[in-house]
Amino acid sequence: MDTALAKPWRDLDAYIQARLEEARAELRLALTLMTEGYTRNAAGKLFQAYKSYLAAAAGRRKAELAPRFKNIDKIIAHMPTRAIPEVSAALGMEKEGYVALALHQYQHSGPDPEGVMSIYPSREAAARDFCWLAARLCQALKCDEALYAEACGKYQVQSA
Repeated sequence: MDTALAKPWRDLDAYIQARLEEARAELRLALTLMTEGYTRNAAGKLFQAYKSYLAAAAGRRKAELAPRFKNIDKIIAHMPTRAIPEVSAALGMEKEGYVALALHQYQHSGPDPEGVMSIYPSREAAARDFCWLAARLCQALKCDEALYAEACGKYQVQSA
């Protein structure tokens, strides 16, 4: 997406559509990277997909969120990482928000059996959370189910 993004305070509907397209593209890249074995890179792309989806979801429910969040337009526009837990919880996606943040940490730190640098002791543990969150986003964004199955078919994913 190299086009200028609509400002949510000027054209909220266009902004929401752009963020949803961005989320779909990031999700597709994340699943492709996972299929190719690049779990850390896939985790980063999935985090970006969730962040874009969360911005769109917050835009859709802006009126409901406005009393709870100061500068709601800026939060929707930028969706700062620090706001993800609170906005996710307000939208009923608390677990999704925390898993996205854990995967973001995993992208940078990788697996850590001691649990100091990452909550994931192994690639497989991260992959299970990746696939759980990817399934949630695939459901919301109507993703390519065959691509999801190829990326996540070997990981047991429990529904929320």
